[in-house]
Amino acid sequence: MTRVLPALLAVAALAADVSGNHGVALGLALASIPAGFAFTLDCYGDALEARCTGLRPLSAGSALIFLVFSAALRSPAVVGGVPQLAVSTLVIALLLYAALGLAAVLQVGRAVPELGG
Repeated sequence: MTRVLPALLAVAALAADVSGNHGVALGLALASIPAGFAFTLDCYGDALEARCTGLRPLSAGSALIFLVFSAALRSPAVVGGVPQLAVSTLVIALLLYAALGLAAVLQVGRAVPELGG
C-alpha cells in the first residue's frame, strides 16, 4: 500500500482541483507528502539492498519534491485561487509515479519465467 498511496492521493488532489474543491485538494496534497516520503524511503531501502538501481529512489524523491512544491504553492496564504504552477507540479509528480509504476510492472514481467516449451 505504501507504493500506491502517494499516487492515489495525488490523483485525488488533481480531481478535487478539476472539480473546483481547492480546499480539499490542499488537504489531499498535504496528505500525500508523508505517504510520498515513506515511499521514497522504501525505494532507498531497496536500492541499499541492491534490489533496484539508484534511479528509482531518485525518481521517488523528485516526485516528493514536486508534491511539496505543489502543496506550498496552494497554501491558504495565496490569495486569488490556485496557481497553475501548483497544478502543473502535481501533474509532474503523477507522471513520475506513473513511470515508477510502469518500471515496476515491466520488471515483474521480466522476472516471471515463461511456461511451456
